[in-house]
Amino acid sequence: MKFLIPLSILVIGCAHRPSVDPLAHSWRVDPQGVSTGMPNYVLSPELYDDAAAAIAAPVRAPASDEDMAREMEAAEKRPSLRRLYFRALFQQWRDLAAHTGRDEALKSCPQYHHDKLMVEEEGPRRGSLVVQAVKPAQAHLAFYPEWSLPAGSATVWASKASDPRQALKRHESRLRRELRTMCEEGATDSYFRLENMVTYFAADDRLSRPDGFRAMLKIPVFSTMLLVGAVQEGGQGGLNGHDLRLLEKVKGLQLRNYIVELKKKRELARTGAL
Repeated sequence: MKFLIPLSILVIGCAHRPSVDPLAHSWRVDPQGVSTGMPNYVLSPELYDDAAAAIAAPVRAPASDEDMAREMEAAEKRPSLRRLYFRALFQQWRDLAAHTGRDEALKSCPQYHHDKLMVEEEGPRRGSLVVQAVKPAQAHLAFYPEWSLPAGSATVWASKASDPRQALKRHESRLRRELRTMCEEGATDSYFRLENMVTYFAADDRLSRPDGFRAMLKIPVFSTMLLVGAVQEGGQGGLNGHDLRLLEKVKGLQLRNYIVELKKKRELARTGAL
């Protein structure tokens, strides 16, 4: 009988032990799970390393005084960070709205009237978005960011609904609300987080490090860039010119390379070669 008491305690302790999140120790946008309103994507260290290796650029020769003067003049004519943010976010919303079937246009945008017209006049949007309909294996979840979108208190992957299409509609609605605020007030809290991020990380090129990469993906325009870029049909990177100009502005091209590597994995999974 002396051995039954400890055994009973052990059984009771196991029965009341809280369940463990199977993704708790994965590499995430926010390891602490603090909500920023953006998806807490599962990330792949392998893809991150491949993307970082692809960033290396050829060393430029020292610029002459004339070259430097031309570069400074060209820089003064480039759109501001705020306008680049709006253009990229607006194009991303248009891509998502076309996929989710929203036919209501963003009719008025006093703060960015010229930028809105410019994006709209560029012609047809990118090709269709191809969402993974079958629930992926946990080991492959980093390749399918649409399955990390919020669905209530859980992610689509962890919820019973298991339908990323509805989560895409909710994400599109969040972008639309932010665009409305940008159009009326000129900026949002998310945009100011971007300004702070650029100031904090750009000084010593920390955006190319894991903490800087995670910081990018807490901001709507970059979070959506990963989402839309991953599910975009065709092409390696799935990014448009507005995305790329914003990434160049903030020196965040590792995100473009990460998306390129991610799409390679999705293609391998589609063909059964993964």
